[in-house]
Amino acid sequence: MTTVTTKTSKTNGLGLKKDLKKISPAIPKAIVEKIESEKKEEVKKASSINTPIPELTLEQKIEKVENLKLLIEKREILEDSRKKLNAFVIGSPQFGENIKLTDEHGNTFQTSNTEVLTKVIATIKDTLVEKIKEIETEIKF
Repeated sequence: MTTVTTKTSKTNGLGLKKDLKKISPAIPKAIVEKIESEKKEEVKKASSINTPIPELTLEQKIEKVENLKLLIEKREILEDSRKKLNAFVIGSPQFGENIKLTDEHGNTFQTSNTEVLTKVIATIKDTLVEKIKEIETEIKF
């Protein structure tokens, strides 16, 4: 067995920092770069989370509450309409269910066709559910 010794700058057996050899990591450079970029993203996320929210003035708070109240009222009206529509029962034309549409000029359209009634009610339900979801996303504190 042979021992390789290198001459150091000092004679007392202690080496200097410049005498140390840099050992390259066994991890590929691409992985190291990916890890570093992920750390940077985490730091960005953490810093954005910790940013303070500016304090609202009294007028801004009152306006926000009034807007929330209007949104809540709209949602309640839509929910009531949806509940009434769910309670609506369609039978056969002999039971007298019909839809009557009237425009601003007094023109009317009326039908008692079960298939038409079913499709109209389904469309109205879908629209109500969609509008309720839109309003619910707008309700924020």
